[in-house]
Amino acid sequence: MKKNIFLIAIILIAVVAVSGCINSPMDNINNNMKELNTDITEGDTDYNSAINYINNKDFISGTDNIQIAKDKFNDADEKLSNIEQYKSSLNESIYLDYLYLIKEEVSIKRQASDELYLALQYYTNNDFSSGNSYAQSANSLMNQAKVLQDERNQIVENNPDLFKKAGII
Repeated sequence: MKKNIFLIAIILIAVVAVSGCINSPMDNINNNMKELNTDITEGDTDYNSAINYINNKDFISGTDNIQIAKDKFNDADEKLSNIEQYKSSLNESIYLDYLYLIKEEVSIKRQASDELYLALQYYTNNDFSSGNSYAQSANSLMNQAKVLQDERNQIVENNPDLFKKAGII
């Protein structure tokens, strides 16, 4: 009886492993990475939309867009936290460099979004001096994030086979 239960358990584990229900650490990283890149791209789009609304003095729509951008960057940060738990299984230092850059980039984009959100609050209250100060800070932070994004993209360009193999590009 115990042999039958043991044999059934082994067969079930094998079936689950073969069917893909148990993901490898790299599978988990790849799945999170695709969603992470989507969150960053969408966050960038909403951030830029907020800037356009500010330029058109539509502060309500700008506030809506920057809130969406903040949510996307927060989602990206959450994906990075999920990836962190599998990071030790990465064998390539290039992946670690890439993850470091993307983590810094997301952190700075979150800060920039917070600053732009505050700028919009001041603009809404007709305090353009304070609003401009926060907007300049947001712009400076976003420029820093852009440098990191370019470095990250350069890593991918320099190692296309490695990133294609991992499913990141």
